[in-house]
Amino acid sequence: MEGERQRREMSAAVLKTALAIEEFGINFYSEMSECVADSRGAALLRSLGNDEREHLRIIQKELDHLDREGMAEEVEPLQEYLRILPERVFVRPKGACLALNDEIAALEKGLEVEVNSINMYQDALTRALEPRARSSLEELARWEVKHKEILEENLRSLRLEGAWYGYGPILEG
Repeated sequence: MEGERQRREMSAAVLKTALAIEEFGINFYSEMSECVADSRGAALLRSLGNDEREHLRIIQKELDHLDREGMAEEVEPLQEYLRILPERVFVRPKGACLALNDEIAALEKGLEVEVNSINMYQDALTRALEPRARSSLEELARWEVKHKEILEENLRSLRLEGAWYGYGPILEG
């Protein structure tokens, strides 16, 4: 019984850490979408932010399911994983767009966070986790791999052509 509780506590700690990382992603993509002049880039960033909101919903659902005994409130996020979040990604005057080199630098930082998120989710799977939490983390890791690939394509396009590649499936009104 004690092993099961420890597994649930570790799962809760990992999920709370994932919440913080996804909240960072939401804020990052939301703020950056407001300061990118290219409509394809802005649409892409809004879409990635919406994905992060969905990740947050999935994680919260798993945390709620795990918290049958109310122990999740007592569990803290894992600091070793929270270190992947940068203090500051970019600075811009309110209402101003980023210059191309600033967009590239911000995307590089976002890509770094996506790669670290993938590594965190995969590493967390090696810990004794509840099966449902493991399944959600596996799904999130696959999703973050897709984000990484999209960011890499856009970084390549920005560096070579000075323009956003965007992402085909994103359709905005």
